[in-house]
Amino acid sequence: MQKHSLKNNDELIQGIRTILSNDRCSFSDEEQVLLNDCIDKLEESKTEPNPHVQKLTFVKVLEILLRIFTFIDHVKDLF
Repeated sequence: MQKHSLKNNDELIQGIRTILSNDRCSFSDEEQVLLNDCIDKLEESKTEPNPHVQKLTFVKVLEILLRIFTFIDHVKDLF
């Protein structure tokens, strides 16, 4: 289970970095900071020995990502 969690973290980290580097979307400065914070939290969780803490961190990061992308989706709907 540990390897699977690390793979998910690495894939999510890579995905966030790709989005930030390709600038596929116009992120505000605050959103960019949040995305970089997500990367930092995921990187830190990889060294966490407790798999439950790793999973909680993963879920918290997903919640942040959902809020960012849901907000962007709502803003796009306004225009």
